[in-house]
Amino acid sequence: MGLWRAYTKNWLSSEQHDLDDAADAAFAQVFAALPAVEPSGDFIQRAVDAAWLARARWRRTIAVASLAASVLLAAVAGAIAYGVFRVAGAWLLTTTAAVVTSSVVSVLTAAVTAVEWWSAAARAGSTVADIVATPQGVAALVTTELAGAVVLYMLQRLLPAELGSRDPDRSVYRQSTDCLRHTDD
Repeated sequence: MGLWRAYTKNWLSSEQHDLDDAADAAFAQVFAALPAVEPSGDFIQRAVDAAWLARARWRRTIAVASLAASVLLAAVAGAIAYGVFRVAGAWLLTTTAAVVTSSVVSVLTAAVTAVEWWSAAARAGSTVADIVATPQGVAALVTTELAGAVVLYMLQRLLPAELGSRDPDRSVYRQSTDCLRHTDD
């Protein structure tokens, strides 16, 4: 610890006697002799926390200042409009306030309705997921799918025979017209 003090005296002496090269070498020795200072982990954590807190405070201050400036600007614009238009200004101000408040109410109502619909859809999805997750629900879904596949297969087998789509010359329309021709003869 005392070594850097001796180097400091040597450096100051060299500076005083205008020995530039010796002063530079002594100056380098002074800083080489100084102990390295490293911050502790606790200091680093406190510094980071303080920086984040300052950033949040700065953002909050900017948001509040922006809001205050907007309100002040609206109030000044309203006062100017009232002063310029007098009677019409009051009407204009009340109409503007009515339109703005009704618009805000409409937007809030739409947002609440959207959240309610989303909540209902989420509950329905959760209920379906709960049903599918149970073994009985899986069995019921598989049974329903199999029954649907059988019904589709049977419909596929029945409909072409009824519509005559396998043999276009023997379609239902042609069969009915053929029957009419034979009865006329």
